[in-house]
Amino acid sequence: MTDREIVERLIAGDRLAAAAVVASYEAPLLRSARALIGDEALAQDAVQETFLRLLREGERLRDVEALFPWLLHVTRNVCWDIVRKERRMERREAVVARESAGASTAAPDGPAMLAERLARVREAVERLPDPQRAVLRLKMWQGLTYREIGARLGLTETSVNYHLSQAVKAVGGHLRAAGLANEEAV
Repeated sequence: MTDREIVERLIAGDRLAAAAVVASYEAPLLRSARALIGDEALAQDAVQETFLRLLREGERLRDVEALFPWLLHVTRNVCWDIVRKERRMERREAVVARESAGASTAAPDGPAMLAERLARVREAVERLPDPQRAVLRLKMWQGLTYREIGARLGLTETSVNYHLSQAVKAVGGHLRAAGLANEEAV
């Protein structure tokens, strides 16, 4: 079967064609994703997202002349998106860690200030709506990945990212309002 025939069958919603694409291209796409990301679980996420995008393309697939190069291009883009997202999260976590460390060493009444800050953080977290509170706790306190959080809470990774960013903004705003954080810290 040619790429053109496969694309036409995919557009028509043929599940056997989709299964054939996965069977044919999953292994090489995983190798490529692993090389770019360096993490097995994230590489699998990237390849899964690639196949989902293939299925969502519908009529736009008519412009695809060669399927594997298109899939490889999408996989690379998804990998770069994942890497950027992971770096943003690492930077956020580093800023929060630096701020916490700075508060305990820079404040003249270090332990008292740290205790107050922790109490305010707990208070702010308790005020969050359920999905935000759950996502924040799973990410920050249990160190789960977006995928693991999504699986546990029945959310997409996009929803996990949204809820986490909203939670961080809300907690940061609460700490700034209490005079316990500056703009750059949170």
